[in-house]
Amino acid sequence: MSTETFFTNEVIDLELLPKYEEIQLRRPHPDYWKIICINLLIFFGLLGLGLGTLLLFVDEFKANAVWIIPVYVVLIIIFFLLFRLSFKKRGYAVRTHDVIYKSGIIAESTTIVPLNRIQHIELNEGIFSRIYKLGSLQLFTAGGQSGHIHISGIAISEAKSIRDLLLKKLDLPENSITETEA
Repeated sequence: MSTETFFTNEVIDLELLPKYEEIQLRRPHPDYWKIICINLLIFFGLLGLGLGTLLLFVDEFKANAVWIIPVYVVLIIIFFLLFRLSFKKRGYAVRTHDVIYKSGIIAESTTIVPLNRIQHIELNEGIFSRIYKLGSLQLFTAGGQSGHIHISGIAISEAKSIRDLLLKKLDLPENSITETEA
């Protein structure tokens, strides 16, 4: 009795594969830009208070105020521009078999996570996000840190709908869901 196993290894025509680049991605909610601005203002406000304190009370810093203040202002402008460009480049899509997330301005990154790799879903709402009724959805995978997706700036109702849809598709138990409020 002979049991033969046939092995095939056909060449795949790459032109026939679906192109993820052609997928229309959903953008973060426009109000998410306001949250980014609030966070940047808080950061640079605290940094400015620290620098101001140093400039007022430390003599070594007073002598360098001529270049410290312009550098501080230039940093604020650069950060706001970079975050704005980054905001415009972000996008996500939920498809039948995977979730796509794209971000980055200098180094553009596209992460595609197959649904069957998702092990845990987390829905987060920060203090400013709650004001604008936004949240972020975090998908954890079996593949480690590089496969995780963190989608920020989604309307909370949409984030909950995506979470529920993914849970139904994945048939994940209820204990794999986490909702956090910062």
